[in-house]
Amino acid sequence: MAKKTNAVLGLAIIALFLVHIIYEIFAYLTFYYNPVVTKLIAYSTLGAVALHVLMSVYIVFFVHDRGNGMKYPALNARTVIQRVSAVIMTLLMIVHMNTFSLLSANAKTNRSLFVLILIVQIFFYASVLLHVAVSAGNALITLGLVTSGKTRKKIDIAVWTVCTVLFLAASVIVVKTQIAMFLGQGGAS
Repeated sequence: MAKKTNAVLGLAIIALFLVHIIYEIFAYLTFYYNPVVTKLIAYSTLGAVALHVLMSVYIVFFVHDRGNGMKYPALNARTVIQRVSAVIMTLLMIVHMNTFSLLSANAKTNRSLFVLILIVQIFFYASVLLHVAVSAGNALITLGLVTSGKTRKKIDIAVWTVCTVLFLAASVIVVKTQIAMFLGQGGAS
């Protein structure tokens, strides 16, 4: 039951995340900022993620893997990627949540730190989208919505494609706009 509940929560987070990233890409493209909408989307997503993390930890330590180990090597790689990306995104979340203020504070005074923050942000996007790419199919299987390998492969291709496009869009649009905002159009001030 815990795994199915967590799978539903994971799919809901994917939907919230898609709203969040698409809205942010739009906001950076158009220089439109509505703090109420931005914070409502972000904090809703964060709250759901916090519940998902707690449930995932519970499942790993008390339900799923307790003493059994994983029995299928082909699934191990996917599970390892899922868990490692989850840990990385959790660690980078603090930087992500504070990117704007960190960039603002370091734009003129510490260019190396400014660049490092942009790189960390790109790694955050990569870890989140990698986690989504490996997790979406797993959630659908857990819920019994996907039962064949052929269907899973089609879903995986679609999800990986969307995640790749979103990664490239977020990395290029958000970072380029942040550089323009904080360092000027040419990247220098």
